[in-house]
Amino acid sequence: MRDSLDLLLDAEGEGAVREEWDRVAAAGVPGAGVRRDAGHAPHLTVAERDEVPAEADAALDALVAHLPLTLHLGAPLVLGAAGRRVVARVVAPTPALLALHAEAARLLRSGGARGGPPWSAPGRWVPHLTVTGRLTDDQVVPALTALGAPYEVVGARLRRWMPGTRTLRDVGSREG
Repeated sequence: MRDSLDLLLDAEGEGAVREEWDRVAAAGVPGAGVRRDAGHAPHLTVAERDEVPAEADAALDALVAHLPLTLHLGAPLVLGAAGRRVVARVVAPTPALLALHAEAARLLRSGGARGGPPWSAPGRWVPHLTVTGRLTDDQVVPALTALGAPYEVVGARLRRWMPGTRTLRDVGSREG
């Protein structure tokens, strides 16, 4: 698994997303909301890399200056292949969000970070917030039906997730 840089929501936004997760679960669809530990908070993955040296990791602290960010959670998005679907919310690619993403990519690159999926590169990134994953095709429609109207939340905190060591590092936060 790849290391990630995640944008987490303020308390109100996290509550709104968890309510949506609960509606999906109430519709009989397994969801992200089943686990409530810190590692499974609603988030937007800003960057993924195979290797992040300490220099690149430390440089990410500067990204806190981009916070807080209003995130427009829009239409549902279905990702994945048959039998292994993911239902997510598209996050509108506002200029502020794209600036955060581009700066994260620049800092990681200049700090020597390597690898990462092609879909996370600037110009190819599709910002989204996962609602539920690992669905069969039959579970997709009930999951979509359980979602409400688009809404806004605030991204207020950045964290790094390092699955190799199962470590979370708080990069920093700024609320409005």
